[in-house]
Amino acid sequence: MSDFVSDPFSDQSSDQLSSQPSSQPAWLVAEPYIDVDHGVVKSGKEAQVNLVERIGDDGRSCLVARKRYLPRHVTQKGQLEAMGVQRASAFRHDVQYREGRQFRKSRDRRAIERMSTYGKKLLQDRWTGTEHDVMSGLWQAGVSVPYPIAFADDVFDLEYVGSWEMAAPQLSAARLSSSQLADAFDQLLAGLRSITAAGIAHGDLSAYNLLWWEDRLWFIDFPQSIDLAANLQGLDFLHRDVFNICGWFERRGFDVDAEEVFADLLSFL
Repeated sequence: MSDFVSDPFSDQSSDQLSSQPSSQPAWLVAEPYIDVDHGVVKSGKEAQVNLVERIGDDGRSCLVARKRYLPRHVTQKGQLEAMGVQRASAFRHDVQYREGRQFRKSRDRRAIERMSTYGKKLLQDRWTGTEHDVMSGLWQAGVSVPYPIAFADDVFDLEYVGSWEMAAPQLSAARLSSSQLADAFDQLLAGLRSITAAGIAHGDLSAYNLLWWEDRLWFIDFPQSIDLAANLQGLDFLHRDVFNICGWFERRGFDVDAEEVFADLLSFL
């Protein structure tokens, strides 16, 4: 069942919608528009994604992936239903990912240290903002990531990859021929080089955080991304990412040396 939904970004200031890419793709419908929610297309440990049809006053339309981050701390009965999500986040222990992410206000830093209700909301909002900002920079650098449209609080709108009939499958679920597997790895390496050159490590890279659609590999899910310069464990995260994804390719018969890939990426820092 489809539902008209309110625009979660209509009340946001320009500051809250900052860090947008300097140009927008031609397919994106501009204001004024209405959004029609066609239901959940994916639910993971951190967020659920709904398919939203954006219809402009001029009759044009486009598909949007509306990512809503799952709450980590449910304190009231009915809170999940009110937020429009089905369950709470299964992601915990994010301290090591947060290293190097600074809060300028002393009040904010104290709230996070005490893990007060306000502090928990700050962390939730920073999670959303980090993914948007990182993907904006990577999209402008030419990395194959969905176009980041806008974010506010716990909601992040981005380019939908797929068709009306089906969302793009995760790489883990895609059926690739040997030639497609080799092509996917070439695209993976090119993308990782650009991401590393931008000073970023994905932080949770696996075949579940990559999409395969029409012979193109897409990088997704960057809320836990690592600033390689600011996080003392940054290179450890990069090393883990490389071994995780290279291991997936190896298990499918593709010959790859993870240490060589890691050394190659270090040359782009």
